[in-house]
Amino acid sequence: MEGSHLLSAIGRVPNTEALAPAAAGIRLQPTGFVAVDEYLETSVPGVYAMGDVKGGPAFTHLSFDDYRVLHANLVGGQKVSTRDRIVPYAVFIDPQLGRVGMTERQAREENRDVIIARLPMAAVVRAIETGETRGFMKAVIDARTRQIPGACVLGSEGGEIMSIIQVAMLGKLPHTALADAIFTHPLLAEGLNGSFATVDSADAQRFDDSGVVPAVPGDGGRPHSLGRSRHR
Repeated sequence: MEGSHLLSAIGRVPNTEALAPAAAGIRLQPTGFVAVDEYLETSVPGVYAMGDVKGGPAFTHLSFDDYRVLHANLVGGQKVSTRDRIVPYAVFIDPQLGRVGMTERQAREENRDVIIARLPMAAVVRAIETGETRGFMKAVIDARTRQIPGACVLGSEGGEIMSIIQVAMLGKLPHTALADAIFTHPLLAEGLNGSFATVDSADAQRFDDSGVVPAVPGDGGRPHSLGRSRHR
C-alpha cells in the first residue's frame, strides 16, 4: 500500500468542562468523562448520563442501549443494569471486521481454560463462490461450560456473521448449538458449522488450508469439510 500522508487519531477527549459539572456536584472520571453507576446515575441522585459523555466505547448502538436502560428504569419503573451487557462492534474496512466479547488474549490473561475455534474464510463455500476468501472466523470457547465468551470474524460481511454468534452468547448457548445448526446453503453463515466443529476434533486449535479437519470423535472416523461440516 502506498500513500503520501498518514493520519493517526488515537482516543477522544470529552468536552465536559463546558457543562460545569462541579457547579452541580457531578463527579467526573480522571479522564474527564462523567462518572456513572451501573444504572447510569451520576454522583448526584436523579441526574443521569448516557452516550459518549460517560466514557467507554463510543458506539452509536451503545448510546441507544443506554437509552433503553434509562427508559426502562425511569419510565417503566424497572431496575435494568448495564452490568455484563455484551457490546459488539464492526470496523468497516475491507474485508469487514466484526468483534464481540472477550478476545483470546484477554482470556489467557485471566487464566481461563479456553479452546479456540478457527476457520479460514477460504474454507467457506460462499466465500469461495464469490471470490472473497480473505480473512477468518475465530471464537473463544470456555472449556468447561462450552459457552462462547467472545468471537471475531474478519471477512466478507464479518459484522453480520459476528451478530449470529452474539445471539448465541446472549442465549448462553454452547458452541455445539452453532456447530449443529442447519444454516442455509450457501450462505456465509454456514461457515459457523465448520468453525465450531473444529472444537471437538482431536486438533481443536489448528485448521488445515485444505478445508478438512480431523474426524470428530464418535462420528465413525469420517473427516469433515470445514465448509459444510455437521455433528452427529
